[in-house]
Amino acid sequence: MATLKKIIGSVAALAFLAGGVSTVALFAAPDAVAQASSSKAVVDAAIARGEIGEQINGYLEVVDGASPSQKVRASMADINIQRKAVYTNAARAQNVQPAVFAQLTGEKQIQKAARGTFVKDASGVWKKK
Repeated sequence: MATLKKIIGSVAALAFLAGGVSTVALFAAPDAVAQASSSKAVVDAAIARGEIGEQINGYLEVVDGASPSQKVRASMADINIQRKAVYTNAARAQNVQPAVFAQLTGEKQIQKAARGTFVKDASGVWKKK
C-alpha cells in the first residue's frame, strides 16, 4: 500500500504541479484551456475569501455558511469536473479506483493548502488552516 500511495502521490503531484487541473485541458480545444484558466482564477480568489475549500475527497466544496456567487459555483464545478477526469485517467493507469486516487490527492491538496484557507479533512468539519 505504501508503494501504491507513493506512485499515486507522484502522479497526482506531477499533474497538479504541471498546471493543476488545466493539465487535462491542454489536450482539449483552446477554449477549454481559457475556460480552465478563468475557472482557476475565480476559484483561487474564492478560496482566498474563504468561500470554498479543499476536501479530503479531492474535490472543492462551498464552505459551510458561505454564499459564493453563481460564477464561483460554476467555476468550482468546472474544476471538479476536470479533477474527476484527471483522477479517473490516472486511477485507470495505476489500476486503482478513482475514489482512492482522488482521496490520496485530496490529502496532498490539504497539506499544501495555504494558511488561512478552509479545508475539510476526514472529520468532515471545515477547519481554517
